[in-house]
Amino acid sequence: MKKFSTILLISIVILSCNKDYNTIGLNLIDNNPFKTSLEEVPVFVKMRKIPPYVANSLTTFQLGEFQDNIYGTSKVSFLGQLNFEDPSLVFGNTSQSKEDNPDDGNLLQIPEEETVKNVFLDIPFFTNVDDDDNDGVINFYDVDSSDPYSDSDGDGVSDADESNAGQNPLDPDTDGDGIPDGEDTESVNPNAGQTIYELDSLLGDSKASFKLKVSELDYFLRPYDPEANFEQFQKYYSNNTLSKDFAGTTLFDDEMSINSNELVFYEDDDPDTDDVDESEAVKERLTPRVRVELDRDFFQSRIIDKEGSDDISNIDNFKLYFKGIVIEAYDFSDPLLMILNFNEAEIKVEYEYKEYNKQGTEDDTSDDTIDTSDGEFKFKFNGIKLNSFNNDALPGYVYTSILDTLKNPKQVYLKGGEGIMAEIELFKNDNGVDILEEIRLKEWLINEANLSVYIDKEMLSLSGGIIEPSRLYLYDINNKAPVIDYFVDNSAGPKPHQNKVVHGGLIQLDEDKNGLMYKIRLSEHIKNIVRKDSTNTKLGLVVSSDINNTINIEVKESDFMTFTPNSAAINPLGTVLIGPSPSAENYNKRMRLNIFYTEINN
Repeated sequence: MKKFSTILLISIVILSCNKDYNTIGLNLIDNNPFKTSLEEVPVFVKMRKIPPYVANSLTTFQLGEFQDNIYGTSKVSFLGQLNFEDPSLVFGNTSQSKEDNPDDGNLLQIPEEETVKNVFLDIPFFTNVDDDDNDGVINFYDVDSSDPYSDSDGDGVSDADESNAGQNPLDPDTDGDGIPDGEDTESVNPNAGQTIYELDSLLGDSKASFKLKVSELDYFLRPYDPEANFEQFQKYYSNNTLSKDFAGTTLFDDEMSINSNELVFYEDDDPDTDDVDESEAVKERLTPRVRVELDRDFFQSRIIDKEGSDDISNIDNFKLYFKGIVIEAYDFSDPLLMILNFNEAEIKVEYEYKEYNKQGTEDDTSDDTIDTSDGEFKFKFNGIKLNSFNNDALPGYVYTSILDTLKNPKQVYLKGGEGIMAEIELFKNDNGVDILEEIRLKEWLINEANLSVYIDKEMLSLSGGIIEPSRLYLYDINNKAPVIDYFVDNSAGPKPHQNKVVHGGLIQLDEDKNGLMYKIRLSEHIKNIVRKDSTNTKLGLVVSSDINNTINIEVKESDFMTFTPNSAAINPLGTVLIGPSPSAENYNKRMRLNIFYTEINN
């Protein structure tokens, strides 16, 4: 009986609880106790002119001329020190001291009479060979990079079928005999196996012609600063005039244009092998590059003839003797800025020399000969490298907009390099009054927060249009680092520089494929400020070339900034944004912080 009473009591309690639970649940649904809303929070903005930055801190270098219809023209030259690839500094087989004073009885130690044949400066382009559908046509040239059976040259044969048949999928008549590939049964691509590249990091007209000038540098790029007792690295700023003031002997000066083809070199034919044509064998393949032939006489007298001298006895002496080179591009048919792979650039010197040949008979000198052999050595750009920039002065209306007296402007100008950045303070109204405590008192549950910035399309259109930056980068000025949302976002884009797609900052396009806006997610950053009392630090907004690069570069002494992000320093692009205090017709597109939140519905 006692057991039955206990079971009955438990049953009654459970039934009672179920009844209460259902009742409360219905009331929750019916009364709608929570609501989700959007709050548009004002931001306080100043624009800052970016001072010259330490150019020898860069790892990516430019060359050429960039023209912007708003910000003017920028001309960029390159300066760099050279190091021997092989530190032995011996030309031919024998050192100069042994050539001058051979060991007794050593027939191999003869005057080698080294003579320069060719000198080439090679600066590779950054290239792309992505082929998503594996049809033998890279995405850049493929009419449909998702379909291997698309027909990029319009000859009625698919890209994949032409590649498999040895035809050129980018030429409707591969062998040039007047018969289209779709009808030609004997069409063979004479350049089969030659890689086709997309050249990356070119801004402007890639078909432009221009003059390239290569000169000896007459200024020693010292590694340490004497004014700091040689305890700190020497700083060379981006506004230096070294390329203009210290260009010495000219090594090359002629007109050229870009060649995007792979460079293929073949072996020399051996006349002693009648049954084999060695000239059909590939000797070397090189990616597309700037390649020019430098003055042979200069390298003969300044390098080859100096073998064994103190001037080139070690790397330190060599840098004092041959201080480096200056590379300038000018007289463009149309503006063109090239971001080149100077980290892989080199100067290759090809020479010939005399060599004693015993013909394999050590004890018989009757058949010995003096032959001519080929040698080569290379210089690498492994020393100090830097760019020198010559920028037009900012137009008056732009310069006026970035004066310290202007707060919360109608338009926000952004420009990479020695350009313009935006200094942003969140939770401040147009008068600079802090409203953060007011928002903290609301006890919102913050779901998402975004900084929304619209592009001033009318301003860009009136200026004749510009190349718009593909991304903006937002960072914490005080801590010299990205905001926390950057670090918690592990999303990946189609290319490495397009990662962090949730955090954002990528340009959003309108229906005409023109820039519309940028949106940067700041949810975690705002939560920390509003709910965890984190410091509401100033934020910096700049154009960016690579969101993965968060390195900072020191700038010339300034009252308001000590650094600029590296990704902004190497990006020459600019844009104009609708500011926080726009005209009435652009009010809904004003720069603002959007906070999506949930709160109790009282």
